[in-house]
Amino acid sequence: MKKITFLSILMFSFLGFSQQQQYNLGFEPSTPSGNINNWTSFENPNPGLSIVDNPTPNGVNTSATTKVLKVDLVQGSACYAGLINSHGTLGTWRFDTSIPNNVTVSLQVNKSFAGKVGIKFITPTNATVIEVTTNEGLVNTVNQWVTLSWNISTLNTAEQAAPNSNDQFVVFVDFTCGGPDRTTGGTILIDNVTWNANKITDPATCSDGIQNGSETGVDCGGTCAPCAGQEPLVAAPTPPARNAADVVSIYSNAYANVTLSELPTSWSQLASFTPVQIQSNDTWKMTGCEFLGMVTNYGSGVDLSTMEKMHIDYWTPSSNDIGVKIVNTIGGGEAFASLGTTVTGSWQSIDVDMTAFAALSNKTAITQLLIDPSAPSILFIDNFYFYKGTALNTSNFELSSVKMYPNPTKNTFTIESKNTIQSVSVINMLAQKVLFVNPNAVSASLDLSTFQNGIYIVKTTVDGNVTSSKIIKE
Repeated sequence: MKKITFLSILMFSFLGFSQQQQYNLGFEPSTPSGNINNWTSFENPNPGLSIVDNPTPNGVNTSATTKVLKVDLVQGSACYAGLINSHGTLGTWRFDTSIPNNVTVSLQVNKSFAGKVGIKFITPTNATVIEVTTNEGLVNTVNQWVTLSWNISTLNTAEQAAPNSNDQFVVFVDFTCGGPDRTTGGTILIDNVTWNANKITDPATCSDGIQNGSETGVDCGGTCAPCAGQEPLVAAPTPPARNAADVVSIYSNAYANVTLSELPTSWSQLASFTPVQIQSNDTWKMTGCEFLGMVTNYGSGVDLSTMEKMHIDYWTPSSNDIGVKIVNTIGGGEAFASLGTTVTGSWQSIDVDMTAFAALSNKTAITQLLIDPSAPSILFIDNFYFYKGTALNTSNFELSSVKMYPNPTKNTFTIESKNTIQSVSVINMLAQKVLFVNPNAVSASLDLSTFQNGIYIVKTTVDGNVTSSKIIKE
């Protein structure tokens, strides 16, 4: 959204000497709403989030250069799937229902499929102030920008008598709870979210000298720079090259990973799970983690019976013990192995002999894996895999190396290798796979002409070994 305003962060309109303010979330750069790190999606599988130029200028939003929030929703996401800003990133505010313009919330939306949009406001202590999922949010016109408006005058009596502060705004992008199941997925574009309220505090910043917003320390952590000793500043060590048949990789940029049907599972117990990039390396970040559960598949599972060791890299500021559990729900049984004494503040590369999982005799069909600290912990995880045999020497690995050009590119780029390229994945900076091909040839050309400008990660699999490179789209 682009408008001429006195302040472009959030459009502030002061009425007389009161603290009344109009909030307008336009997702433009250098504004709190325009920082994608201030937004989180929910619920498993989480919708993809990105801020893009308006791809379909029409209806009530005709500018092709305005920024909009793009949500990619899959059919299987929860009936209440949506997005929410981090605490404090939009400031705090309080509705006053005695003022007429405080009882209306509006936004512009463009959906690729019909359905209902809902909204919700939340306090800094995670209590609901108001939730509206009525037919006011029904969208029947697809692929066109329309304006939705909700009346929030139904704030409960207690809320009107002693109003709470709000610091989070929620959008349910396709609310189907209590109705028929969702029959399709698609794209939802959002812009120009507007409401009026009494301002209490300004949006949190990384230089205001207090811990607020998503920060984990004073002016650090969350969407700010990492706090010293709280987050890794460097990527985990790069694993050695191995024959594809010698590795069952759960999560690593170095190998071809198995498909996980659930990550995290609905029964995981943790405050947050976020794929992040550290020095362009994919990493799992967890907070308040009691355990992270993941499912390979419940049909046949994955076979770990011939693997000799388990490897995992972890980084944590917490001193709690950490372990890994493997489960066979098909044949029955489970086993737990400790990662030993926890070391804080640096990457730890742990190899565990598979005899540590002796309590599970049948390892041919592993359906569930759990990363299980002894108490809620902050954890960063990378290079989680099982293996046998020895690593390949450098000369063998170099046979699988790839060349990629031109870089930067405006349209297409080429990948070449001495050996057959099995697959190529292109991943954006939100850790979303945006392109996947199986060349089965020694070279491949990929077209990025329709992609947004920016940095992408290219993962190439040759002889079972995965290499990761950055490419810049101009």
